[in-house]
Amino acid sequence: MLFKKENLKKIQNYIKEKNIKGYLIFTSDPHDSEYVAPHFLDVRKYFCPFSGSAAEVLILENEAYLFTDGRYWIQAEKEIKDSGYTLIKKGDKNVPSLLEFIKKNNISPLGVNLFEMKMSEYEEFLNNDIKIVDLDISNLVDNLVSLSKDKLFKLDNDLTTLTYKEKIEEIYKKIEEKNAKANLVTTLDDIAFILNLRGNDIPNNPVFYAYLYLSKEEGNHLFINKEKLDFEIEGITIHPYEEIVDFIKLHKDLPTLLDKNRVNAKIYSLFNNIINSSNPSYLMKAIKGEKEIENTKKIQAIDGLALLKFQKYLEENIDNNLSEYDYSEKLKEYRLSSSLCFELSFETIAAVGSNAAEMHYAPTKNKNSIVNKDNIELLVDSGGQYYGGTTDTTRTFLIGKPTSEFIHDYTLTLKALINLSKTIFLEGSTGQTIDIRSREFMWKEGMDYKCGTGHGVGYILNVHEGPNGFRYKKVKDRDDQAEIVPGMITTIEPGVYKANKYGIRIENNLLCVKAFETSDGNFFKFETITYVPIETRCLDLSIMNKEEIEWLNTYHKLVYDKLSPLIKDDISLLSFLKEKTKSI
Repeated sequence: MLFKKENLKKIQNYIKEKNIKGYLIFTSDPHDSEYVAPHFLDVRKYFCPFSGSAAEVLILENEAYLFTDGRYWIQAEKEIKDSGYTLIKKGDKNVPSLLEFIKKNNISPLGVNLFEMKMSEYEEFLNNDIKIVDLDISNLVDNLVSLSKDKLFKLDNDLTTLTYKEKIEEIYKKIEEKNAKANLVTTLDDIAFILNLRGNDIPNNPVFYAYLYLSKEEGNHLFINKEKLDFEIEGITIHPYEEIVDFIKLHKDLPTLLDKNRVNAKIYSLFNNIINSSNPSYLMKAIKGEKEIENTKKIQAIDGLALLKFQKYLEENIDNNLSEYDYSEKLKEYRLSSSLCFELSFETIAAVGSNAAEMHYAPTKNKNSIVNKDNIELLVDSGGQYYGGTTDTTRTFLIGKPTSEFIHDYTLTLKALINLSKTIFLEGSTGQTIDIRSREFMWKEGMDYKCGTGHGVGYILNVHEGPNGFRYKKVKDRDDQAEIVPGMITTIEPGVYKANKYGIRIENNLLCVKAFETSDGNFFKFETITYVPIETRCLDLSIMNKEEIEWLNTYHKLVYDKLSPLIKDDISLLSFLKEKTKSI
C-alpha cells in the first residue's frame, strides 16, 4: 500500500465532513494483535508513509503526527520526511503521551474505529473528557486487500503436551474460580494455543482470525470464516466470523470473563455482566509443557545450523559485494531447507552500519545496502517457525575493521547478555526485578538501549509473547510484568545503537528452570537454548572478568556439542564450527 500526499488530504477532508477535530489510527486489528494482516495494516500505510510495525497516527484538519517508540525513531525520521507528518518520540524525555497530547490540544471529538481500540484505552480517553466518535475509514482506502482464506492445520499429538479438550477443561476451572460462567477469547494466539490449531492469516504469525467463546453452560463456539476449515472440531460449534456481535447480544447477561486490556471497545461494550481478568490461556500459553520444551530445543539446534551455514557463506562471499537483501534471502533459504521449517517468524533484519542503528530495519529487494569490508558489522536478527517451535536469534558479525569504540560497545553488549543469563533469582521475581543485571554495565557509562531487554517467545506462535519479559520499568502498552517461572522462554537482547555509525545486538533465548531450594524459598535460573556461535574477534578481554570468559567458553562448548552431530559428515562446515567455538 503506497502512501501519497493526496491520501492524507482525503482523510483531512473526511475529518471536516464529519465535524470532528481529528482521527486516530492504531496499528491494530479487532484482536489486539501486535502484527496484523495487510487488510488492517494497509489502512495506516495508505494514510502515512511509516512502514514500522508499531505506531499511532493522529491526523488533524491541517496537521498530522506519528507516535512511535525508540525502536523506530531513526527509521521514522527518514520515512516521514517531507510527508506532512511530525514525529512524536514516545517515551523520550519531556515528550507527552498520546493521550496527554490529545488532551492538551483539545482534540475532541476524535474519530476512532472502536473495533481496533482496546477497552482500557477507550475508558482512559472518556475519563479525560475526550469524546470518541466510532468511525471506520477502511472504505476510504483504494483496493484494500481482503483477509486470507487459507486453511487451518492441526498440530500433531507429538507437538503438544495437552490436547485442546484438556486445555478447555483447565480453562473451565479458572472460569469457575473467578465466579464466571463463560470466557470470550479474542486474542488470536490464545485461540490457536487453546485449540492446537495454526493458520496463515498474518505473515510470520501462524494464527487465524476468529473469536472463541468457552462455557460449560452455553457450550464452546468458534467464530471464523468457515472456508478456512476442512475438518470438524469435536465439542466446538462453528459460526461465521461476522456473527460474533449477534451471539454476544444473546448472551450479554451471562457472567463473562473478559480482559479489558486485550478486548476491543466495541465487543466489550456489548456485555452487561463482565468479570475483568486476564484470559486463563494467557499464562498457560507462556509456560511451556514437557513436549513443547523438548521440541523447542530440537529445532533450536536445527535453526542454529542454518545460522552457522549462513556465517560461513557470509565470510566466503564478503568480497562479492552482495546486498543485505541477498544475505537475508540466503539465510531464508538455509532455514527453509529443513522440512520442519514452514516460514520465518518475522521479517529478517540484516543491516550494516547506519542501517543497523535502526532497530527494526529490514532490507527489501528495492531498498538495501551493499555488504563489504567498508562496514564494520552485519547485524542479523532472524527466526523461523518450525513444526516444533519458534526461534528468534541475533548475531552481530564482524566483516570489516572494528574501531576501538565498536570493540568497547560490542564487549559491553556481550557482558550484558552474560550477566543476566547466569542470574539466579528467588521465586516471585519478575523481569523488572532482574533487568538491571543486563543494563548495569551500560548505565554506568550513561548509555541505554531504548527497548526492553527481552520478550517471551511463543511455541509455533507469535515471536513476541507475554506476559513474561525483561524491562526495567513498567510500560503501559507492554504486558510483560509477570513472574518469571520454570517453563517460560524469554529472549535476552541487549544492544548499542549509534545513529550514522553502527548497531550491535546479541540475542539468545533463555528457558527458566529450577535452580535449588533453601529455607528461604525456591530459586530459579536460566538455561540458554540458542545454539549459535558468538563473534569473539572484536572483544576487549581487558574489561571481561574470568567468570564471563568461562561462561563464553562453556557456551561455545554447548554450541559445538549441539551442532556437530548434525554435520559430522560435512568436514568443511565442521572445521568452521570448531574454529568459531574454540576457547578464548
